Amino acid sequence: MRGSGVIAQYTGMFFFNRILLVIAVCFTGNGLLAQTEDPSTGELLENFFRDNEQATESDAQIFLENLENYRSRPLNLNRATRDDLLGLRLLNEIQVDNFMDYRDRFGPLLNEYELQAVPGWGLADIRRILLFAKVVTGLDTRNVNILHGIYEGDNELLLRWGRPDPPNYVARTAEGEPNAWAFRYRHTFDNRLRFGFTAETDPGEAFFSKSNKHGFDFYSAHLFVQNLNNTVKALALGDFSARFGQGLLLQTGFSPGKSAETVSVARGGRKVNAYSAFGETFFFRGAAATIKAGKHLEITALYSSRLRDANVVTPDTADLEFPEIVFTSVQSSGYHRTASEIADEKALREQVAGFSAQWAWKMGHIAVNGLHLQYDKPWNPAPAAYRQFVFRGNSLTGLSLDYSWRRRNWVLFGETARSDNGAVATLNSVLFSPDRHVTLTALHRSFPKNYQSVYALPFAESSGAANEQGLYLGADIRYIRRWQINVYADVWRHPWLRFGVSAPSRGREFLARVLWTKSKTFSAYLLWQSETKERDSDLEGITGLLENQRDRLRLHATYKVLPAVEMRSRIEWTTFRVDRDNRSKGYIAYQEAVIRPVGSRLSGALRYAIFDTENFDTRVFAFENDLFSSISIPAFSGRGTRWYVNMQWRVNDWMRLEARYEQTDQEKAVTSSGTTGREKYWKVQARFRF
Repeated sequence: MRGSGVIAQYTGMFFFNRILLVIAVCFTGNGLLAQTEDPSTGELLENFFRDNEQATESDAQIFLENLENYRSRPLNLNRATRDDLLGLRLLNEIQVDNFMDYRDRFGPLLNEYELQAVPGWGLADIRRILLFAKVVTGLDTRNVNILHGIYEGDNELLLRWGRPDPPNYVARTAEGEPNAWAFRYRHTFDNRLRFGFTAETDPGEAFFSKSNKHGFDFYSAHLFVQNLNNTVKALALGDFSARFGQGLLLQTGFSPGKSAETVSVARGGRKVNAYSAFGETFFFRGAAATIKAGKHLEITALYSSRLRDANVVTPDTADLEFPEIVFTSVQSSGYHRTASEIADEKALREQVAGFSAQWAWKMGHIAVNGLHLQYDKPWNPAPAAYRQFVFRGNSLTGLSLDYSWRRRNWVLFGETARSDNGAVATLNSVLFSPDRHVTLTALHRSFPKNYQSVYALPFAESSGAANEQGLYLGADIRYIRRWQINVYADVWRHPWLRFGVSAPSRGREFLARVLWTKSKTFSAYLLWQSETKERDSDLEGITGLLENQRDRLRLHATYKVLPAVEMRSRIEWTTFRVDRDNRSKGYIAYQEAVIRPVGSRLSGALRYAIFDTENFDTRVFAFENDLFSSISIPAFSGRGTRWYVNMQWRVNDWMRLEARYEQTDQEKAVTSSGTTGREKYWKVQARFRF
């Protein structure tokens, strides 16, 4: 039966491929290829969600929206700062430094072809960057007073409706209908001025009724200005994201870790940025500013005060160990559908104040950072052995020192932080390019078990910045034209217990990717990854820690079958072993067509996928093309098929209509809470630009 099911799935994929080609030919005619997104961003997001299970959709949405903003308003490479280029997350530190040195030495670029002379920039890097940046010579809009941008900029209005079927919650206990609603207005001028308003309601949440008589479940607004004048480099009012150093003290927004971009390990970009995503958790609400206080000194200050969702326990309902009102956890789902979720809504007041004083010169910088958090109720998580050293109480203060130093083809950077209980965490890295074809990196991290920081998110194996010591080595090799090899090795240990791990543990991870870019119309890569972690045994008759090894092998190809049609094919196998035995396995395979002709007002994407995994440990992630400003990176486990279709109609210069339909048919689930059958989701949205 299993064999016949697999054959049927592959047969379905074969016929679906033929359908894709027929639709593509009819759909495109003789149109020319429009710009498509950089495929590497999809892989980056897949790894982000695979390695950060607590990550939210808004984290990735911020990253994609930033790129989408630059796609429509390209970054001027003759004006771009180091932070601007690092904020794209498409170049490593040495590539950015080489570009800045080249521009300082030879002056403004004359055209895009000159980028080939920048050391360390290959054709793939240049093609990727030119999706979001351009060379502008002469005068540009930065010579226009920014106040003119209030009425000279671009306006965008987005309206979205979605509905899952069946609902992804228990409908009998949900307060609202299974409809998702989203609204956003945004004004942008030259990447210097942004302001807007966002509102959102998830499926199951009341809409203009019951607990949400005021309308939507979530509201957000922001005003962000950068490069206002020679003194004010950034100003944020309302909702914003922020980061200091390498994330030991503060990091909100998108912060990728290990990926096939093996030498991109540094946290970078501006310290303060606008927040306009639909996520309801990891952002600040208040004010922030970056001020240039002299030729070398830059000061950033921020303050936030907002209500957070939290599980609050009162003396009437608490055990004897909770004689006062406390909160035991902060809820990050953003859902307010059931009575218990509504009871947690805005139950906690959080105040955050921070500062950063940075002294920068041509070869590097050094910065002192501070962050203070204050809650209106004590944080007292439920007792557990692995939580022995976590933060408890009303307030938490941390200080850090971060630095970077550049010398020719060397870059050193890092951060050392101290929490107010005296614990010290440190992260230090070196990036080195022995010649123009090879880039190497080494990163060491040492986070003690008692280090405490609520908003820490550095480069690490686990979330947070506590209870981990590790060494990461990465390499990017491009000796042979059209070939790129990326490898990394990471080893670590956890000195204290963790959830599901009742003793100190160790782990290791290896990755290798070989990328072949035959031409502009064809590229393929082979990726292998192996990760080994220790965790408590769940095998009968065996106690203690056992090694759990997960391996995956992926073959991916991107190719154009018509000038306006790009096909993407993938097959990925996963295996999982416990104590070098008890092997389980799984796979996913998909075929996708992305159709974007310049001459047509219609564009779209279609994908058909089959998957079969024996358990949750062999699950696979796959980034999916979705509607504008929406993210879809499902994790597949069990056995089934999935397909989706996206359509976009550019009605005229100021109006676009988009729609998406996705369907998953699952024959077998692998968890007790899993379901079988058919799941569908509809999305429709309209975008107006004026």
